[in-house]
Amino acid sequence: MIVLRTIESFLPYVCGPVNQAFQISRRLNSHNVKSPVLTSYSDIDPNLPSLETIDAVEVTRIPEWFRFMRYAINPGMIPHLKNFDILHAHNYRNFQTDCGFFLPN
Repeated sequence: MIVLRTIESFLPYVCGPVNQAFQISRRLNSHNVKSPVLTSYSDIDPNLPSLETIDAVEVTRIPEWFRFMRYAINPGMIPHLKNFDILHAHNYRNFQTDCGFFLPN
């Protein structure tokens, strides 16, 4: 089973939702449930790698095209929204969650 996790910011940025997303993915992975994270470069160094594994959690970062206040638009993530069983979108009022909402059933 694959639980794809989306969140607008991720490690090394630290806040409650980021920590929660990381801990859930890490613990699911320890139970043989793959739980990769799809995120943006929001709030982190844009020179970080686009693909990284942090404590067994696969992280894919997609560059932002533009931003309106805190709403970061990164359509490059849309092709990555496939090959999963469950989509877990963290937070609300962000592009990542909105994209997941409009995925076909």
